[in-house]
Amino acid sequence: MDLITKTNLQPTTSVSNGPRMSVEVITPAIAEEMLKHNSRNRPIKRSQVVFLTNEILTNRWITTGQAITFVGKTLVDGQHRLQAVIEAGKSITSCVIRFPSTANTKQIYQVTDRGVPRTFADTLAMQGESHVGVLTTVLLGLDRYYKAIDAVGEIAKTIPYTSQTRAANKTIRSRNGDENTHKKPLSHITQLLEQYPFARNSAAFGQKMSAARPQILMKGQWGLLHAIYTDIDESSASNFLELLQSGENLSRHSPILQLRERMLSMRTDKTRDSQGIGIQILLALSNAAWNAYRTDKPVNLKKITPGDPIQIAR
Repeated sequence: MDLITKTNLQPTTSVSNGPRMSVEVITPAIAEEMLKHNSRNRPIKRSQVVFLTNEILTNRWITTGQAITFVGKTLVDGQHRLQAVIEAGKSITSCVIRFPSTANTKQIYQVTDRGVPRTFADTLAMQGESHVGVLTTVLLGLDRYYKAIDAVGEIAKTIPYTSQTRAANKTIRSRNGDENTHKKPLSHITQLLEQYPFARNSAAFGQKMSAARPQILMKGQWGLLHAIYTDIDESSASNFLELLQSGENLSRHSPILQLRERMLSMRTDKTRDSQGIGIQILLALSNAAWNAYRTDKPVNLKKITPGDPIQIAR
């Protein structure tokens, strides 16, 4: 079978005794034939194949400079893309590099896939956004929080401690907003920003609060709380969070003072892991304090422990 099905627009380029480079249409049949020469690669990761298959089926596949690579007839890079083509049943266009069989296969393996993958924060930075680490954390946190509410229904009072809130711990704990979780396409973060444009102001708020002392929360946590409460009442949100940081003129029974003392205690608790305060206990405590503040009702935050349901902020 002829494995070279070039596009009409991109000619093959080559260097004498060096690699041949071309842009080719990879059909499912060609992908299957190429994979027959996949004898020296790492094991295929199913999660990556599923992700790429979905990209192809939803027409999000884009031809880039990342090439399917051969040394002689041996495939050294591209097995996940080729498997995805087969499973999608659709052709793609891809760069293909063919090194001569005399090339040093071991060295090529060692430097393949050594680049730093782009992250959600990188995507936002390339779009000219500010505070991209905080903004990423806020957007992903909002997405999971509102999806959790959708799962239990708007009339529910609490969100149970489910696998969804456990998964959210991973994102809010990211200090740099550089986690590209669950193999979402990079366009996912852009879509979230379109859905929650107010997150920009919340990210700026989180960045500002990170300089305040004592350090009660991480900047991504400040940003997420600001976004959730601003979506309910912007004026009350700013007042609530600024009092949480300053602690000024709070009565002994104030829910904000209770929250502040609990957060400071958890920040200095040497028995806790070094990652800090997780999203579940953060929202369980903060939302309970917020709702008490908004309704002027008493609350006892000492009774709330990790694993308890999260009140939905009202």
